[in-house]
Amino acid sequence: MSHTFRTTARRFAAPALVVGCLLVGCSAAPTDDRADRPPVASVQSPTARAAGPADVEDRRPLIPLDATNDEIEALRAAWGRCVAKEGGPGYEDGRMVIWKESQNDPKAKRVRAACRSTEPEFFEERQKRTDNAAFRDNQREWYQCAKKAGYRLTAPDEDGEFGITEVGPNGDFQSPKMTACRREAFSR
Repeated sequence: MSHTFRTTARRFAAPALVVGCLLVGCSAAPTDDRADRPPVASVQSPTARAAGPADVEDRRPLIPLDATNDEIEALRAAWGRCVAKEGGPGYEDGRMVIWKESQNDPKAKRVRAACRSTEPEFFEERQKRTDNAAFRDNQREWYQCAKKAGYRLTAPDEDGEFGITEVGPNGDFQSPKMTACRREAFSR
């Protein structure tokens, strides 16, 4: 045997032996009588997973595409009650906690985190967070529809988000035509 062959054989022998043992061990039948016994109830409880940021985000109330202003305000009011309770004076509604958080107020961060599970989330926000590719496609469709409807728009950013450069006869983002374009684009 040549030296090269022996070195190569040794290099692969150990991994091959390990893989072989694992394959045989995983497919072998049980050697004791446990398979013949009925299952026994366990006193162990399932381990609860700690609620992480994604869990909180997934529990947030969803504002559907066809929500009325009254429905949106009702969801925001529930969040506002939590903010007021957790924050006390100066935190009368959700908008205050967002503004104070933008001012790097540490209390605002704590209040918002405590109330995050009640903070409503628009359909588009959730889609952007959970399926960014679909969000970008829908944004592109919304932009094209709004452009055709006569809105003057900024160029879309990398996620497809855009703004209005001038409020014309059609109105702004809350106008009926813009709302119709948004709903059409995101309902596909």
